[in-house]
Order: sequence, then structure tokens, then C-alpha cells
Amino acid sequence: LQYPDRTREAVRNIRLTIAEGWKVALVGRVGSGKTTLLHAIPRLLDTPRGALFLDGEDVNDLPLKALRENIGFATQETMIFSDTIRENVLFGRSGVAEEALVETLKTVQFYEEVQEMEKGMETLLGERGLTLSGGQRQRLCIARAILPQPPILILDDALSMVDTRTEERILTRILESREGKTTLMVSHRVSTIGRADLVVVLERGSVVET
Repeated sequence: LQYPDRTREAVRNIRLTIAEGWKVALVGRVGSGKTTLLHAIPRLLDTPRGALFLDGEDVNDLPLKALRENIGFATQETMIFSDTIRENVLFGRSGVAEEALVETLKTVQFYEEVQEMEKGMETLLGERGLTLSGGQRQRLCIARAILPQPPILILDDALSMVDTRTEERILTRILESREGKTTLMVSHRVSTIGRADLVVVLERGSVVET
């Protein structure tokens, strides 16, 4: 994979097999290719044919809508809409039970804080979530990603603004609720890396150790 404005490939010569249900941690320096690799899975980047497969199918042969509906994605960068907390988590999904919404907010350790707000889940957020702290914005975006219990969940340094103890509680709840589902994580914290079935070390776009 190579970005249009770069001369060097962002990731190259990667041979990696991830089994269904595995928890995988990607580690490496900034610029090592972790985010590029993760962005290729939901086709946020164009991937050459024959390079990336899901359940034996080339990602380029999978309908884009179906592919992305089966992948939950949360990154360090947060996207908050000028709407209520409820609608920010639902993200246009209909038919979601109230219990599922509450449980999701509890999983990311955000429910009690929401309840303390004047209008609870109906609290209107300003543009880009400026009324929330960085950690709150990240937890809201993770709630949006995990609500439909997708077969694949990608957390790209998605808890970087949360303290280590809170991160551990959130990850414990998420991983317990995702038994049998695949979770890919980028983190710089040993406590997160230690939860993985497989640790993949990237350097200059290549896997140097697993």
C-alpha cells in the first residue's frame, strides 16, 4: 500500500493470518504502518487485488456497505455530530433497544456521566463535541462502534485520552462482551498489549516480529 504523495510504500511484504475471535495488538513507532494496515480492512484505502482477504474473500469483491456494516471502527480522532448523545451513539440505526444502548454506555464507562448531565441522553452536543472532554468524546465514539456488536472491531489508539485504569476497565468489558469476535487494537500501553492473543510488531511498514 502506498499513499499517492509518498515515494515509499506505507506497508509492504506483510504475511499475517488472524483467526476468527482473536484479540490482536499492533505495536510499533509512529509511522510504522499500523493505521495504514487497519484502514485497509474496511477499504478506507484502496488495496491491490489478492492482498487482503476476509473469510477467504478478497475485500475488493465484498460490497462496501456490507463490509463496513460488519466492522466497528474507532480511532484516536473523534467524530461528533451536532445532535444528542443518543443520536451520536445510534448513528442512524433504528430498532435498537434502550437496554442495549444503556449497556453500551456502561461498557465504555460513560453512562453515569451522561446521567449526571441535565438532559441525560437527550443532551445536545455542540459541533465536534466541544462540550465534552477528549476522553468523553473517545468513549462516545467507541460506544458507537461497539453498539451493533460487529464481527470485527478495530480500536486504533482509541483510548489515548483516557487514564490507564479506566482504559483497563473499558477493555475488560468490551473483550468480555466480544467472546468469539475479532478485535484489533493499537495501543502503546503494556496493559492493553498484554490482553492480546497475538502481538504484531511493525517497523517501517513491515512485520518484524509476532
